[in-house]
Amino acid sequence: MSIQSVEGLRSNEIEMTPELKTVMMLAEQAGEVLKKYHQTSVDVEYKRDEFDPVSIADRESDALLRAGIAKAFPDDEILSEESPLLPASYEGRVWMVDPLDDTKGYLAGRDTSSIMIGLLDKGRPTLGAIYFPFRDEWHFGEAGKGSYRIKDGEITRLRVRETTDVEESVLVGRNPSAVGDIRPIEEAVAQLGFKSTVAEGSVGAKTGLIAAGVADAHVHTNLKAGKWDTLAAEVILNEAGGVMCDIDGKPLDYTKAESGWNRYFMAACTPELLRQMTVKLAEINEQTHSF
Repeated sequence: MSIQSVEGLRSNEIEMTPELKTVMMLAEQAGEVLKKYHQTSVDVEYKRDEFDPVSIADRESDALLRAGIAKAFPDDEILSEESPLLPASYEGRVWMVDPLDDTKGYLAGRDTSSIMIGLLDKGRPTLGAIYFPFRDEWHFGEAGKGSYRIKDGEITRLRVRETTDVEESVLVGRNPSAVGDIRPIEEAVAQLGFKSTVAEGSVGAKTGLIAAGVADAHVHTNLKAGKWDTLAAEVILNEAGGVMCDIDGKPLDYTKAESGWNRYFMAACTPELLRQMTVKLAEINEQTHSF
């Protein structure tokens, strides 16, 4: 879908706010940056460890998005994964940006990466836009207005399934990673007894499968995640009828001072399924003390 078609997108079912149209156009521009470097040899640096890469594509996408948001909404704050700048306050409007989610998949040449932009307004998640540039696919939503997918030029409303039992649920897990990327909590997740597991790349793609009614649950097993990983995805999932919380069953607090999550987070198609997952994981942790 071109930038021009984003500008003109309107139907009996969807009418986009100027904010949503603006960030979708910016995301598409950032997508062109990612396409430029995709499946090429680029220099890679590492943030926290060898499993946390960052490339020139991450940084150029970040610079484009932050500049575009600052120009369009000069009074708003911005929090981006690839920028050290932090919002002065979370009391007003704060844009939360992941300029390239699933960098590892991107560097491996896969199509699983996304650009995620969310808006927090007075502490409330209000807007989410996720662009998959290598799939020509969008997920987007605004609080109280529903969430949608655009794929192959077709617009569909996102709706979760009504699954309430773990044993009848499909889990969305991660793609195979580098040797040595061991996550102890995955042993606990395996004990929950999901019916089956499908693999995806970016957080937006994982929660998107739940929002689209293709899968039912996700447990994020990486403690490197931050607010930019969840805000847009949570808006879209909530508007499709799904829910998200941390592993203790608490709502995600986007107004806390730290930008990273210090607990794992989870998503599910129904509150009942999420509660069941929370209870079972707490029981497993009480026995194993693994997370």
